[in-house]
Parts: sequence; C-alpha cells; structure tokens
Amino acid sequence: MIKIHALEEVKGNSKEVVEREFENLSNELKEKYNAKVRYVDEDIEEDENLKFYTKIGEFEIDFDNFRDYINFCLKYGADIEVIKPEKLKLKANEINEVLALVITAFKSFVDTYKIGFNVYVKEKKDIDVEEYKKGKYDEEEIVDFEEDGFIRVKAVFEGVGKDEDEVVKNLLVSLDREDIIINKIITKNFEDKGFNGLIAVDLLCKPFEMFEIAYKYLPVALSIQKDEIELTLSDIQDIGNELSGAMFELSHAVVMRA
Repeated sequence: MIKIHALEEVKGNSKEVVEREFENLSNELKEKYNAKVRYVDEDIEEDENLKFYTKIGEFEIDFDNFRDYINFCLKYGADIEVIKPEKLKLKANEINEVLALVITAFKSFVDTYKIGFNVYVKEKKDIDVEEYKKGKYDEEEIVDFEEDGFIRVKAVFEGVGKDEDEVVKNLLVSLDREDIIINKIITKNFEDKGFNGLIAVDLLCKPFEMFEIAYKYLPVALSIQKDEIELTLSDIQDIGNELSGAMFELSHAVVMRA
C-alpha cells in the first residue's frame, strides 16, 4: 500500500466558482479514493482591480498498488508527499504496465492537443555510432552498473532525419546524462533515402530517468530487463511529482494557447 498527502489547489477570479470547483474535487477524491481531508486553506490576491481567489486542501489517500498511484498523479496534478512505504518491490510486468500507461497518457495528450515536450540537443558531441552498434559494455560491467542501482532497460524510439548517423547521434546526445548509460543500439530504416525508422536502445538508468524517458520521448516500447525492481520512498515521491508536474505543465500550455 502507498500512503500519500496530496496538496490540491483551485484558483480563479470568481470566489463562487473556486468554492464550487474545490467542493467538486474534494467530493470526487473522497468518492474515488476514500480521501481524508487534512486541512483546507483560502487566500485572496489583489492585482490592480482584480481579485484572485485560491483554495488549497491537503488530502490523505491510500493506494493499493503503484499503478493506481501513478494514475492519480497523471489525472490530478497534485503536489505529493509520500508517507509510506519506505521501499516498494515491483515485478517486471507491474512496472512495464505502468510505463506503458504513462506513454499512452502523454501520447494521447499530444495527439489531442498537439502539444508535447521537445527534446533538445544542446551541443554536438563526437560519438562513434559503430561503437554503440557493437555494444560498449560487457555483461560483467553491466552487472556492476546494476549493483550501483541502475536498471537495465530496452527502449525503442522512432527517428526521422536526413541520414541514420545524424538521427542516432542526436538521440544519444539528448539521452546523455549522469544517470543514463547507453550500452548498445540497433537501427531499422524503412526508407531508401534519408532515415525514417526505429532505433532500439539497450540502456541502464535510475528509476526517475526511466519515467522521464517514458513521458518526454514517448518511445514505441519501454521495458525493464530484470524480474523485479525496488523503489525507495524518494523514488516513488519524485516520480509522482514529476509526472504530476509534467501533465500540469502541458495542460497549462493548452489553456494559455486558447
């Protein structure tokens, strides 16, 4: 079981609308999750001739499994504090199903509103693509990475560009960071000219980065390559807040565009 304290906020320039929306939200959380209200607070901000009303509530919610917790994070965009457990063990099929859920949720948003996250290549690096095609690390080195808390993951990305070398290099550079280790790539091009195909990547990463890859890159497939993983309380909280914040950011962008 996962227990959290979730901070929810409703803001607007009509006190009646804010009160009504908060009440609806509160009732929905109580009905769907048996949420308990820990406290409710109100605030009024004045900006020239305008008044902005804010109502904030903290709710205590229990989830039977990790999937339900992530579903909540994706839907409600709350600021989350995880109370327990200190550690959570998940079978491969459980974590893979949740990763697929995250990809589907964000892909659906992108398809509907045509807004998503752009992955930027900040700087060009000298990358030997052939080295990655052969595989950079042997199994003994990979075991060492796993003992340091890295999770072996297989991901498949779509890629389009003027040639395979450019597409692969851009992907690898964008993934290049401290907590992601690229081991090997396999490419499949469906075009005679340029590159329009798939890039399969064998990589190792920490739990947070695994979910970051899921929602930012929207891979065709993403799965862990071990029977079971263990998440710490910090992992659970950081992943939940990251997904909540990302979905809120996209939703806000849609509202601002309108």
